[in-house]
Amino acid sequence: MTVRSRQPDRPGTIRLFAIAFCLLWALSCTSQDPRTLVTVVFDVEDYTTPAAEGLDDIPLWLAETMTEVGVKGTFFVIGEKARSLELRGRTDVIAAMAQHDIGSHTNRGSIHPTVTEQLESAGWDDGVALMREQEAEGIADLERIFGVPVTTLARHGGSYGPQLVTALGEMGKGYVYSPVSLPGHNAVWFCNTLNFHGEYGGFDNTYFRDSLFEPVFEELKQRFAEEIAAVDVLNLFACHPCKVRTIQFWDFNYYYGANPDSADWQTPEMRPLESMETARKNFRRLMVFLKERDDIRIVGYRELIERFSSQPADVRRTTLEEAAGRVTSERRAVIQDRFSPADIFAALAYSIQEHARTGRLPRRVDRMSPLGPMQMPVEDPGIDQVSREQAFALAGEAVEFVSTEGSLPPWLTVDGARIGTGSLLALFSELFLDLSTGEAAESYPLTEFEAWPNEHDEEIVRRVEGCKDWPVHRRDLDMSRIIEFTRLQLWTLKPALER
Repeated sequence: MTVRSRQPDRPGTIRLFAIAFCLLWALSCTSQDPRTLVTVVFDVEDYTTPAAEGLDDIPLWLAETMTEVGVKGTFFVIGEKARSLELRGRTDVIAAMAQHDIGSHTNRGSIHPTVTEQLESAGWDDGVALMREQEAEGIADLERIFGVPVTTLARHGGSYGPQLVTALGEMGKGYVYSPVSLPGHNAVWFCNTLNFHGEYGGFDNTYFRDSLFEPVFEELKQRFAEEIAAVDVLNLFACHPCKVRTIQFWDFNYYYGANPDSADWQTPEMRPLESMETARKNFRRLMVFLKERDDIRIVGYRELIERFSSQPADVRRTTLEEAAGRVTSERRAVIQDRFSPADIFAALAYSIQEHARTGRLPRRVDRMSPLGPMQMPVEDPGIDQVSREQAFALAGEAVEFVSTEGSLPPWLTVDGARIGTGSLLALFSELFLDLSTGEAAESYPLTEFEAWPNEHDEEIVRRVEGCKDWPVHRRDLDMSRIIEFTRLQLWTLKPALER
């Protein structure tokens, strides 16, 4: 008897393969790497100490050690320091560091006026323009000297201003050591720029002596799991390379507004040269500890920027309904999902304008992401209510303002009365919800509303105020304008999420 081979059930097989493929695809989309992202970072600063002291050798062996262990680091380099390495002919240091990520640590560092001093009395537009010109120069020099892309700038000491943050966003760069964060989110959008907050450190003055390093290292071992558990990204601040050997910070030359010529630079007191062998051994131990952990993923900032840079292209109507509902019930500006209060304000105003034009709300609108208002909004609108037609007109004016100015209006006027940003947000939220249900009222009440979003604002302002205490700064530095601009830009604050 001839036995015929059975032909496979091709349609059934295809269906099984299709089902299996869909399951695998769904699993890949929903599963995320549970490891916390950790960056190993350094601030490379000292350009005043004579080359003969050998401080330039420290970032060299730091970089070489990480390369040998297989750990990716990010070196934040002051522009003056990079130019100093170039002038000193330290191509070996430059090449070793370039195996890792390079970021800016400001162009001029502690030279007065510092970034904060420059922005102390600056306006918004002129401050942004100054920061863009000055820091673009430093970034260009870093890219030329190291031959790698520079995607971030890290705050140097107390050098901060929201105009700097905005300028970096306009250049497509991120801002590191930011005073701005949200609970559970060290990666946030602020001033339409990726900001990264949060660090663990304490190793500057310890590597050179075992008796100093051991307790700090043991504390890290005990606390590290807790430190990484509640955050999305953690900066592990490995050191200022110069402080591995120097007892003083190099920039004591610039303390309290001093601005000496190079001929008057003083050399900091040094630790013994032979202690650097101990320092290198202990640094390697720290890197091996990190490399062997299975609960973290060590990345450089170039990758980190890529992982957190995506944003939704549009805002759905359902998202706006949820946000508007929260604004009206909680009586405050809210962060909704991946959208800032400024995103929500602009999308609500545009949706209302579209309803006035077409008779229906759009299912989704483009995300516009304006900056916050440039002046402090009034909190009391001065009038009790507006008509439905006036509310529609205010939405149109808001869209026009956002489109032409790129920022939220600090107020709009009705019959001579100023209606502040927050009161407008509350008005648009209530009107949008009514339009969504088809029951728009003849008039709408206006209520007093906060001038800026209060999500984590007290902690953020406290950190900004602390920038004044950086010893490089003049003792009479006035932070009030910088604090006010920071509060106004809290309208742009929202979490940054991984792709």
